[in-house]
Amino acid sequence: MSKKLVGYLCIATAAALWGSFSVVTKMFFNKAYFDPIQITQIRALSSGAALFLILFAVNRKLLKIEIRSLVVYFLLGLAIVHVQLSLFYAINLTDVSIASFLQYLAPALIFAYCVVFHQEPMRFRDLLILGLAVTGVLLLIVSSCRDNLDMLGIIAGLWTAVALSAYTIYSKFVAQRYNVFTALTYGMLSVSLLLSAAFPPSIKIFEGFPYNIPLFLLYLSLCTLIIPYCLYLQGMRFLKPHQASITAAVEPVVAIILSGLLSLESVTPFKLSGCLLIIVSVVLTAFQNIHK
Repeated sequence: MSKKLVGYLCIATAAALWGSFSVVTKMFFNKAYFDPIQITQIRALSSGAALFLILFAVNRKLLKIEIRSLVVYFLLGLAIVHVQLSLFYAINLTDVSIASFLQYLAPALIFAYCVVFHQEPMRFRDLLILGLAVTGVLLLIVSSCRDNLDMLGIIAGLWTAVALSAYTIYSKFVAQRYNVFTALTYGMLSVSLLLSAAFPPSIKIFEGFPYNIPLFLLYLSLCTLIIPYCLYLQGMRFLKPHQASITAAVEPVVAIILSGLLSLESVTPFKLSGCLLIIVSVVLTAFQNIHK
């Protein structure tokens, strides 16, 4: 199996896990269990703590770091939280599909960055694939605007694209120079401390929560952050940032399908067309690069 294929599989799997969590998050927001800041705090702290315990049990050497590396890890955690908060606010104010799809304007931003600052060649086929992805996103925007969605939610979704672009570019740097497990552990722990200082958590945060709390924390740490982000960072070792970003666009496809199945929102022809174009762009990206 080629390294690029491994990269595509890692990132697609991570994106599918994130897409399913977007739907879970919307269900929580609808029932007023948490707000975007609270779910981000819980996710960061539980994931950082779980990763620390896993590394302590499996390979304690990975917990030994240089002090100067803490800045790199903190910035990674900050980039992740930046994406999460923007996305959660967009989900809370709009619907899952528009929030998830708006962030995938990121490939266009990343491609422009790579062309301008890294002299990446601008080939027609790259522009065509990018155009398919952006057109798919635009169809989702048109569909959602017809439903009179909150404009602040649209802005939050667009800002998520900016945040995702910054994270993707920075994570490429981190993945090539540092152990991804160590980076995620200290990144999540340091940022969770910052969030707790800025927004002190309430002891009543789980009051009225109907599900098993330990199992929820385990799901939150493993299935929504540790596994997908480790897969994403591993995939970034073998792909260029714009290739990874386009491949990760399977996230909103998973989100919209699950939302439709759970009757959280309607699935319109515009939304289905947008999904199809994004899937085509992902397949073409993988096909043209996998044997290079």
